[in-house]
This record gives sequence, C-alpha cells and structure tokens, in this order.
Amino acid sequence: MSEQGRVLVVDPEPMVRELVRRRLGEEGLATVAAASGREALAEAGRGEVDVILLSASLPDGDGLEVLARLRAMPSLEGVSIALMATQRDAESLGRGLAQGADDYLRKPIDRVELAARVHALLRLRRHLAELRRKSERLEELNAALERLATHDALTGVANRGSLESRLDAEVERWWRYRHPLSVVMLDVDHFKKVNDTYGHGAGDAVLRGVAATLTAVVRKVDFVARYGGEEFVVVAPSTDAAGALMLAERVRAAVAASSVEVVKLDGEHATVRVTVSLGVVSATASPEATPLRAGDLLARADEALYRAKQGGRDRVEVAP
Repeated sequence: MSEQGRVLVVDPEPMVRELVRRRLGEEGLATVAAASGREALAEAGRGEVDVILLSASLPDGDGLEVLARLRAMPSLEGVSIALMATQRDAESLGRGLAQGADDYLRKPIDRVELAARVHALLRLRRHLAELRRKSERLEELNAALERLATHDALTGVANRGSLESRLDAEVERWWRYRHPLSVVMLDVDHFKKVNDTYGHGAGDAVLRGVAATLTAVVRKVDFVARYGGEEFVVVAPSTDAAGALMLAERVRAAVAASSVEVVKLDGEHATVRVTVSLGVVSATASPEATPLRAGDLLARADEALYRAKQGGRDRVEVAP
C-alpha cells in the first residue's frame, strides 16, 4: 500500500469526483468531495486534508478565487493544491501555478497520471513539513546559542559581555538625551565562607537565589547581569541618585529577608541566609555634564561597593 493521505476533490461533475475517489481508494488514500467553492472552503476549513484537487471551473465562482482563499487559510499551510482543467481552461493552469497551485491535472483525467501526481503532492507535503520542523528546530537552537552567548549559565541573568554592550548603549543614550542613568553594583557578603562551610554546590545555589531575588525586585526596564564571581550589576535607566538609592535599599532588604535551601557536604540539608553590600553611582542629567564611559560608571560603583564592605557590609554606599 502507498503512503496514506486525505485528498479533497473539488469538482462540479459527479463522474469526476467518483473517478478520483475510486482510483485513489485503490492507492489506499481517503477522499472527501465538494461540488462547489463554498463546500470546498467549508471542508478545507476543518484542516483534515493533505492534498486538494481543485477544478478551475466551479458553479459558484472562479476556481482561482477559491485557490486564493484556500492559500490564505492558516490551517492549510503546507497543504498541496493541484488545479484540474480542460484544454479549454488551459490558461487558468498557468495563472493558477503563478498564484500558488503546486501542480495541475488535465481533464479528462488519466488514472495513472492522477495517482502519480497525488503521490508526488503527498511527498511534497511531507518534505515541506519536515523542512518546517527542521527550520523551527534550527530557530530554537539559534535562540539557545544566543542565550548562551549573552547570559550567565549558572544564574540565568545577563553575562558580563551583555552588560558591557547594554551599558555602552545606555551611556550613549544618556549623553544624547540627558536622561538620568544609575548603576548599582553588589557583592555577596562572606561568600567564601558559604563555599568553605557548605560546599561550592551550595555557593552556586546562593548565587542563583540572589539572581532570582534581583530579577524579582528590579523594574522591567532595569538590566541585571552577573559581573563575575559573586558580583552583580543593575543598570537602571532614567533613574536619578535618589531613585537608585531606593532601588539599592530595596535589593539589600530583599536579599537579607530571603533564604536558600542547600545540601551540605555531608548530605544534610541546610538553610542559608546571606546579605549583600552595594555601591551606587548616578550620571547627572545636567546639560553641563561632561562625557563619560561605561567603564567610568563601573569603576565608581565598585569604589562605592568597597566602602560598603569596609563600613560593615549589608549596606549601601553612594559614589560622590
């Protein structure tokens, strides 16, 4: 038995519909019939056909008009369509192929040619479906590769390369439009002690927890990235010094209030709580502001972070 498929036969002549039904039945193919364009559209709309054999001449309109409407139906994407026409309608075949038909059959229909062309159309449908699957898979792989290139594998937030690109763009936007811009840099306090006490797996869990807390606390317009090790950065567009300080305090409090369940080196479970120290820097929106680089903001934020560490940790310091 040949490959299975379901064929919609659209023709006003009962004899043609019956001939196609019998011949394709011999090939193990199911058929459904329609005598008009209206019936064809209704049947095709159910989305249960693989091939459509469409007469160029129909009692309720031009077959090419029906062809155009069939091709516009999302549920028929990838369905193969062949026009059927007599010698008298030969001009319709050329126009039909130009308008989206995949093949054609001349009337009176030859039984051998009918089976051969329908099987070819079914193969075309399968090949197109396979191409679509491969294309979708390729898009998924490309998206995954892009994410790997731009995001930190451990925490899922943006990586340092993405941070640098984003901050460069935000600094350029700040200079052009003089909108305020702030950067918050934070570091997990006593992170080495977490690794030494509970193991590096627990340390990884803590970093994932901090990243999740950060993502939940910041605004949608803010940009969160892992800067390296246990350091994270938040880029806050259109945020002045006062707003950045509030953001940093909100982050500090949220991390201090959260906890992470970890598995210790001995296999026992434990609850770990950490705090973070934060440094804040803001670029003034004043017309008198002088140009700066992204690296300048990061360096100043890092200096403020250092002062927060020196000042006792679990605190926020603002760069002058």
